[in-house]
Amino acid sequence: MEPIYGKNNKEELPLEYYLAKFREGDPHEMAERCALPFDGKRFTIHLLGDLFMLSHPDYAIQGDREPTNPERILFLRYLLDGRCTPPTGTFRTYREFPWGEVYLQQFTGRCIKRFAFSYNAKPDLLRRIMEHLPAHPVKMGDIGYELELMDGLFMQLILWLGDDEFPPNAQILFSENFRDAFTAEDMANIGDIVLNRMKVIGASL
Repeated sequence: MEPIYGKNNKEELPLEYYLAKFREGDPHEMAERCALPFDGKRFTIHLLGDLFMLSHPDYAIQGDREPTNPERILFLRYLLDGRCTPPTGTFRTYREFPWGEVYLQQFTGRCIKRFAFSYNAKPDLLRRIMEHLPAHPVKMGDIGYELELMDGLFMQLILWLGDDEFPPNAQILFSENFRDAFTAEDMANIGDIVLNRMKVIGASL
């Protein structure tokens, strides 16, 4: 599979490329494969607790907020190539997914280290952000939360706070059914999407 995401989504991932495939696709097949409601004109999809309506074939989006360009692309990636399978309750690290080893360094820098160093000195802000998403606490690390990215797709964000001797550390886990919904490159982008959304929420608190 050709690279999907790069340092500059606007240059390396033209939205028009996916829009063309979306317009040519069968919306009923997409809805059935992704287990999304489709009323004959629009798909209903949730992302981090927000509701979005995506029209076919023009891909007009209405929702609780204006989606970012990476979020628009993520919706298209799921509709075009993803598949909904029920969660098993098992979570895995990024490297355990197909091709995860190939993109592990990128994911670690873009997502895991960013998460650790963004909130090590702001644990109370992290808790308030997670309550807003919403997410619920899990007994992992010093601070751990589980959130639902999209219907049936869950993530766990775990933070170990640093001290004078050790730097902060973190882990981001994905429910096992992510392997049917997204590629490793999509999942690296998902880490960015979640952390960017958390940053926006934090700035408003």
